[in-house]
Amino acid sequence: MRRRLLLVALFTGLAALVAWGQVAGAQSVERVRIADAARQQHGLPAGLVIELTSPAEYNRLSVSGDSGRWTGPRYEEPGNPANGANSLLDWTVTFDERQGDTEAVALANVVHTNWVRDQRGGLSVPHVVGQISVGTILGYFVLLTPGGNDARFEGVIAFPLDVNLHAVVHFEAPEPASDAFVVKGSIVPSTWNRGQVLLALTGARLQGNLPPKIVEARPYERGRLVKGKVVDRFLDSVLGAQVSLERRSGGRWAKVAGTRTNQRGRYSVRAKGRGTYRVTVRMAGFTAMSREIRAGR
Repeated sequence: MRRRLLLVALFTGLAALVAWGQVAGAQSVERVRIADAARQQHGLPAGLVIELTSPAEYNRLSVSGDSGRWTGPRYEEPGNPANGANSLLDWTVTFDERQGDTEAVALANVVHTNWVRDQRGGLSVPHVVGQISVGTILGYFVLLTPGGNDARFEGVIAFPLDVNLHAVVHFEAPEPASDAFVVKGSIVPSTWNRGQVLLALTGARLQGNLPPKIVEARPYERGRLVKGKVVDRFLDSVLGAQVSLERRSGGRWAKVAGTRTNQRGRYSVRAKGRGTYRVTVRMAGFTAMSREIRAGR
């Protein structure tokens, strides 16, 4: 259930945008590192990045630290093409340290609290390491608009990184601001802005390994091999982590074999002699261990 790509069954206006070719490919990818204070407080690796992918017809206009602006297609007043400009999407990434579930965090980070809620619900955020998908993290989004002839939209998604730490991504479509215009010659601005903010929300993802949390270890081939999988707190695979097979000798543990987790977070090492073993996994200063098992021949 947690690993559905999207928990929202249907986004209003998204089907039309697919017909216009807005889903294939992106023009800009923004990368924001987790704030050092929050990362160190929660013991997270330095390489973690929040990635944002712009809708296909938007390009980077400006960026400053953890916020920026994308510019998109032109909008115009019908019958008066001189009165127009380029559509805009603003984005901001913050890190919220508070107790509460993802819904409460998302709602707490809404800027325009007097706007009308257009859509809301669960949304799974892709978790990737390099170009490899290792899982998803369940977040919560909310979409708001002033309503009426006002075409502006605000979107917020929050998803957890650790206990009481959430990444919050905020989007706002300030232009075109009114349905008195049309986008690309025929599209109603409120429909356009709604779809583009939703596409931007689905373009957020977490890049990089989270710390190893659970190490599975089981004997195979009559104890000759020890195999298992390493996952983080969200049960997503941990890739490229250092794996050590250790055998208990008296009151200490001695390393007898080593390897690294593969592109699915799995490993396989050969035991040496019958005895009690454990698997220790290290990655970027973080350590996790398996239960003790009997293996070897």
